[in-house]
Amino acid sequence: MTQIYQKSEVAERNGKNGQPVWLIYKGNVYDVTTFVKKHPGGDDLILEVAGKDATKAFNKAGHSPDAVQQLREYKIGEVAIDEQPKPLTAVQSADVQQEKQPQQPPKQAEKSSNSFCCC
Repeated sequence: MTQIYQKSEVAERNGKNGQPVWLIYKGNVYDVTTFVKKHPGGDDLILEVAGKDATKAFNKAGHSPDAVQQLREYKIGEVAIDEQPKPLTAVQSADVQQEKQPQQPPKQAEKSSNSFCCC
């Protein structure tokens, strides 16, 4: 059975004050304490995301498939389901797409050809 961790538990393992170094990647928890000094990019890059969700940073760094495979060696569990990001519903997804579209300035009222005006 897989061990389940709360984000608060992971946050405590941030490498500070002799704490182990844990991080989250795609909802899984990894203990990378023994790998920190071996990291080809330097230990400071891992320590920046220690105790946090490192998914974006890991993906942005452009790790190779071998690095992803190697990460599996350090998996110790998963983040509690209620603390994992939830997928967007169709309505939420549509709302997000609308927010990304530039807003059009409101159109000015067109003048009527007749001279009657109610305001």
